[in-house]
Amino acid sequence: MVREESSGNSKYLKADLLDVIEIPEEGVAVMLFTTEEWDDRVLPIRIDVTASFSIKKALGLVSFHRPLTHDLLVDLINRLDVVVEKVTIDAMIDGVYLATIFIKDNRTNETFQLDARPSDATAIAVRLGAPIYVAEHLVAYTEPLENYRELRARYGFSFNKNF
Repeated sequence: MVREESSGNSKYLKADLLDVIEIPEEGVAVMLFTTEEWDDRVLPIRIDVTASFSIKKALGLVSFHRPLTHDLLVDLINRLDVVVEKVTIDAMIDGVYLATIFIKDNRTNETFQLDARPSDATAIAVRLGAPIYVAEHLVAYTEPLENYRELRARYGFSFNKNF
């Protein structure tokens, strides 16, 4: 079991981005996260389609001739000699998921945290290869993977061979 302690008593599980599925008739997309502990369950997080496009670009699934906002942020991160140590998806409050980006300044060894939308944090983490952790208590919001296999079959292929 892969766990990581955070501030307070929250426990986190190492998560993998299983897929990003666009739902055209709703004009949204859904990110699916999984962990070793959840068996055949996923944490679905609804995001806007522009964030979906950015994540798919980071995964090499689509291309765009100009840098997107997340590309620009990653360039800035690299030039400032800071490192994204990890991303956490921390909670859901009033139907909105909250995420945190943990950054270390290599010049001063200072570590700081930035509040972020899970879609932005994921788009940056995927570009930089930073690990993503999900708060253990979010298991309450997981759903059967089978629900999303049907959705994925309707809208195309998955970038994840294990889906």
